[in-house]
Amino acid sequence: MRLHSKRGFTLIELLVVIAIIAILIALLLPAVQQAREAARRTQCKNNLKQLGLAMHNYHDVNLVFPPGGLRVSGYRVGWPGRILPYLEQANRYQAMNSLSADALVTSMPWRFETAPHFGSDSVYTDPIPSFSCPSSPLGNRSPDITNTTLPWIVSHGALHYRGNGGSVDVDLVAGSSATRDYSTSGVIYPTSKVRIAHIIDGTTNTMLTTECSDSQGWTDAQKRGWGGIQPWTWGYYYYGDGVGFLQLDNKYVQFPINYDGSFLTNATPFRSTHTGGAQTLLCDGSARFLSENMDLNVFKSIATRSGGEVVGEY
Repeated sequence: MRLHSKRGFTLIELLVVIAIIAILIALLLPAVQQAREAARRTQCKNNLKQLGLAMHNYHDVNLVFPPGGLRVSGYRVGWPGRILPYLEQANRYQAMNSLSADALVTSMPWRFETAPHFGSDSVYTDPIPSFSCPSSPLGNRSPDITNTTLPWIVSHGALHYRGNGGSVDVDLVAGSSATRDYSTSGVIYPTSKVRIAHIIDGTTNTMLTTECSDSQGWTDAQKRGWGGIQPWTWGYYYYGDGVGFLQLDNKYVQFPINYDGSFLTNATPFRSTHTGGAQTLLCDGSARFLSENMDLNVFKSIATRSGGEVVGEY
């Protein structure tokens, strides 16, 4: 009688197979990560296109783009709240007004959770998909804004796209302190009433909103301060005539894209975790990627609506 022995894998053979699998994973993982980031980057651009469509629909109805702040004191919701009905968020907009009539000027959900502000209500805490970049390490809420006396604001929906307030070099309005200065050379700035007809430099050469979705490298003070990446529920703070505004949902251009040094509140730099730059929405409704290596003067030029600069390629 012949006995047949069953031969298994030796330890060395198993180790070789494991090593081969590990090498294959090491080779494939970067490709998978790049594909995922490409998909997230595309979604971020689509977010901007949706914002552009909503902005133009708002313009068609109101004959101006939404303002970057009104002369109403307090921690008020800004332009993101005004375009909600044009972002398939009409129910949320109606819910805000049912909680407090004319909510955009009567409520301060960032600052208070009591009536008539209702800051911890889901109408303010549920994220709005078009407002957050899927590549952002911050997610779709506001984890940087930690405050033990205002714990609900951490759960407020993110805003990773800021309105273009203009250039620091053109039409700067001085407030009572440098943190309250603002420019009127852009499209969305305090008390703005900009129409497409006012964009003399051309809608294809003028920014409408640009990405600010990353706070990596900032100090804790920068992250938690008013220049940090605040939620959509706080757009601006008006101190009074001659005193100035804090701009949260709109910024003027002073620094290059992905700048990570110190900055004042109203000049928080535009930045992202997308490799090499950030996404922007132009006034014609198109979205494109801006390189972090683009000339700062060119960046300032596309921030002004009627500066007459010769922009060229960017």
